Amino acid sequence: MNRKQLLNKFLANQCSAEEAKLVFSWLNENPKLLDDLISEEDWMSYISREKNNKQGGDFLLKTLLIVLVFGLLFVCSNLLQLPGGQQAQLTSGSVIKALYYNPSLRTKEVITADESHLFLEPGALVQVQIKADMDLRQVKVLEGKVRFDVAKDPSKPFVVQSNQLLTTALGTQFTVDYNSRSAQVIVQLFEGKVRVASTDHGVAKILNPGQQIYFTPSSPLIRSNFGQQRYANDKKPAPEPAIVVAKMSTYTYPSTIHQSTNWLQMDETSLSEIIQYINHELDMPVSYDSLLVRNYRLKGRFRKNTAMDMQDKTLLAESILQLIVEVNPFKLEKQQHTYILKPKK
Repeated sequence: MNRKQLLNKFLANQCSAEEAKLVFSWLNENPKLLDDLISEEDWMSYISREKNNKQGGDFLLKTLLIVLVFGLLFVCSNLLQLPGGQQAQLTSGSVIKALYYNPSLRTKEVITADESHLFLEPGALVQVQIKADMDLRQVKVLEGKVRFDVAKDPSKPFVVQSNQLLTTALGTQFTVDYNSRSAQVIVQLFEGKVRVASTDHGVAKILNPGQQIYFTPSSPLIRSNFGQQRYANDKKPAPEPAIVVAKMSTYTYPSTIHQSTNWLQMDETSLSEIIQYINHELDMPVSYDSLLVRNYRLKGRFRKNTAMDMQDKTLLAESILQLIVEVNPFKLEKQQHTYILKPKK
């Protein structure tokens, strides 16, 4: 496929994520390509409106214009990866995923529909899929470094995909730095707690403030503190990070939940409180409708191990969720390593 064919494919909203990145790189290198994409009338109209703010020159104006125009027009219908390598084919009536790119030399702030703040470093490219009626809040980092200040919503987990990593949070601050050429991903946590999972290796780890994950296909999920050596197979030393003030999220489980060394007891506990316990204590993200579960309670006793690793926590969380759907009119679905509680039809 030649350049003109790919530009036409871009205009027709038929590009893949990698093809879109290639188009953006062309436009950065040669803004005159806009002449092939935007009519002279539209271009002159834009220039006349912006002539008083032309501080960055024609290059910046043209770059900003392509981001503005195609950020609104581009609906990337095959970015969502499904199990087995399949791709979701979404029509225009389905969820629209906004594409944001930062071509400038300064950090760019994006405020999403849920009022989360994304700070894109120069060259960063992300796809945002966040709407009020969605089960999950999803962002895909396609290139570069992005800092996330996630709006707190305990009922809707916030999932960031970067290559083979899924970083899940409920409300927290962290960065994701993805280099698509080397497939390297670095996740650093500043506040709260996040769960980082590898889609290919089936491994998950929890980060606390001041911790990070370094990932490559050959070195999956290496966890360390900021400033420590984090490259297991590389000779290049890790750069020193900025000073971080760690803030731990506080969670106190309700008085109706009792724990001993080997047992977990729930006495007529509301489903909202149970799900929050699963989210915070068992590190398993669960999406649910708070209005849907508000009148339901659960009583049960579950065996647990004295020392709980990630596998033990996952098994206990799944046991609790299974009991919920057995005695209540709900069903469970799983998407992006997150359980979704839905009503039975």
